[in-house]
Amino acid sequence: MEVRRLGPEDTEAFVKVRLEGLQTDPDAFGATWEEEIRRPMAEWQERLSQGPEGDSGYFGAFVAGELVGIIGFFRQRGLKARHKASVVSMYVREAHRGTGVATVLMQEELAYLRQRGDIDQVQLSVVTTNHSAVRFYEKMGFLPYGLEKRALKSGERYLDEMHMYLLLHD
Repeated sequence: MEVRRLGPEDTEAFVKVRLEGLQTDPDAFGATWEEEIRRPMAEWQERLSQGPEGDSGYFGAFVAGELVGIIGFFRQRGLKARHKASVVSMYVREAHRGTGVATVLMQEELAYLRQRGDIDQVQLSVVTTNHSAVRFYEKMGFLPYGLEKRALKSGERYLDEMHMYLLLHD
């Protein structure tokens, strides 16, 4: 398995995996397949361009040259919140779940954020009914700090989200 930062050259593979995740596990994401399918390719490429300061981006896990998992991050922009980053869009294709792909993706992203030296805290949100994801994040060291009732609405159903954090430096 190879894990690396994704760039604009990975756009086609990234879009395929991202859209698959939105169809396979729609409750796990704040975006919908219907929204994302309409996004222009140039916007997807911009997402993967990493920006001049590397304050956002995605990592991908490749097995035999195929993208099988993704994880993203973005750094908060405000001066008083720039010490925090958020984990977003984590997804591992079904055939590769339980193989350690998610762990390696998270470890790589956290190592990148830790190595920067200017990010102290990583946050994420997870739908409370996604028990395997909650357990995974706890295993990775994330702790809950809040519960947001009705954080997402899908049709007539509401989904609650648990907010979690990890301190990178003591």
